[in-house]
Amino acid sequence: MSKQEISIAEAKQDKLQYVVANFVVVNPAERTVLLLQRSNEEKVHPGKWAFPGGKLEHDNIAKMIEEEEVDPLEGVEDVLGKLAMRETLEESGLTVISRDDVILKNKVFIRPDKVPVFMVSLMAEYQGGEVILEKGFIDSAWSTEQQLDSYDCIRGVREEARKALNLL
Repeated sequence: MSKQEISIAEAKQDKLQYVVANFVVVNPAERTVLLLQRSNEEKVHPGKWAFPGGKLEHDNIAKMIEEEEVDPLEGVEDVLGKLAMRETLEESGLTVISRDDVILKNKVFIRPDKVPVFMVSLMAEYQGGEVILEKGFIDSAWSTEQQLDSYDCIRGVREEARKALNLL
């Protein structure tokens, strides 16, 4: 299925929002979580510490359906887990395994540009690699639970990190 075959022309405008997933990457061996510092030029939460994450976009959906050769009506399983693996690799250079069975948080909010967002935070386990930051990030850290308070995080990040670490 190509991106051109996906349409929101018939979608009800009041039912549209971004679908965003954040991934609390844990290193079970060291009992740490990965934090990424957002660039000061970012539109939302500039300079704050956050988790890897990203939006589920139409071309992501089309590509997954095509790659897995599934009927579009049946859909793709573990879509947020696949998004976790791709976004974490793109943003930090690390490979992870999604723990899509562990939903740490889900919420809706309105961005400063007035776009409504549905967000899910999932746990992902570090598998390997060295941190190589994508544009949009200026620093990274592996934080223990005790060190979390020393980072200027987006609201809720510390709580999600602690929840993930306590599930190890």
